[in-house]
Amino acid sequence: MIQAFEQMIFRNLTPLSIRHLQPPDIGRATGLSAAVYRQLEQEFQAVPPITMHHLNPQLMAGVWSACRESLIAGPDRALKEAVAVSVSRSNRCPYCVQAHTSMLRGSGDMSALRAAEGSSEGPEAFSEVVAWAAATGTPFPKPSVLPFSEEKAPAVMATAVLFHYINRVVNIFLDDTMMPIVGKVPVIGEQAFRIFSSVVSGRIVTVEVAPGVFLTEAPDTPLPEAFGWASGDADVSGGLHRFAAAAIAAAADSVDAGVQELVRDRVAGWKGEPQGPGKGWVDRAVSVLPEQKRPQARMALLSAIASWAVDDAEVAAFRQTGLGDRELLDTAAWGAYLAAERVAGWIAS
Repeated sequence: MIQAFEQMIFRNLTPLSIRHLQPPDIGRATGLSAAVYRQLEQEFQAVPPITMHHLNPQLMAGVWSACRESLIAGPDRALKEAVAVSVSRSNRCPYCVQAHTSMLRGSGDMSALRAAEGSSEGPEAFSEVVAWAAATGTPFPKPSVLPFSEEKAPAVMATAVLFHYINRVVNIFLDDTMMPIVGKVPVIGEQAFRIFSSVVSGRIVTVEVAPGVFLTEAPDTPLPEAFGWASGDADVSGGLHRFAAAAIAAAADSVDAGVQELVRDRVAGWKGEPQGPGKGWVDRAVSVLPEQKRPQARMALLSAIASWAVDDAEVAAFRQTGLGDRELLDTAAWGAYLAAERVAGWIAS
């Protein structure tokens, strides 16, 4: 009964938070999309940060695989949820902060919740991991010793890297609350959030998920070097590999070659530092391209470096070049992936 009620919420209400893209029609999905939704609903829920990728089923499957094998499968769920909250807060992603705070509330692990909220009452071990996660967006400073065991490292680090991607695409394509309509009503929104956390999140976070159940074949390309630290865990690296391959394929399908070259070069030199003030930096960066290509380059660069700065005007300019929803998704996702890959490259150094 509870799960059927959840399904109604996630199929019909939460997609209202999606903006700039056509929402999914989960009930009519076929093929790979249907398989992703089926596994999502069995093991988590059909949440918009995953389902908004539906215009590119291979990308949706890749993002879900990375999420499943890092955050959801295996032990230490509360610790990894705290990492998700910490990274999301550092990336200014209110939707993800709310969603994964809800998961922590539902888990009943008050130590992890207090640490994620920055309370000095949280246990030192959790607090150190949360502080580490918050600092992953820049290559320095880093602790000389990672605040978790070698055994836990691939899943915890992959969770952090994944949320550097998820936060960026969520900032662009989702509203700032996971509870559309009621989430913005004072008092009522907070009460609804607490009920949701105790009932819905409380069930979701306790589902036992066996690692290594993939919906797509392993890519025939090598695991990107930046993710090499995950190679000791076949399940985590398998999820990251599928995600990386799908994001790179999305760019090959939808992003102009000249745009790809410019954006890759710019992100390769980025060290997590904020740009600005304003958007003069992106104006200058894309000025070397023909005018018709600049909106796509802007979208990819902003997605990577300043996702919160993507506004209606940026999306409108992108569409005026003749590109549609699929290209918009692929461009933003690829830019966000480049940032996540960059973080992955310095995260273990």
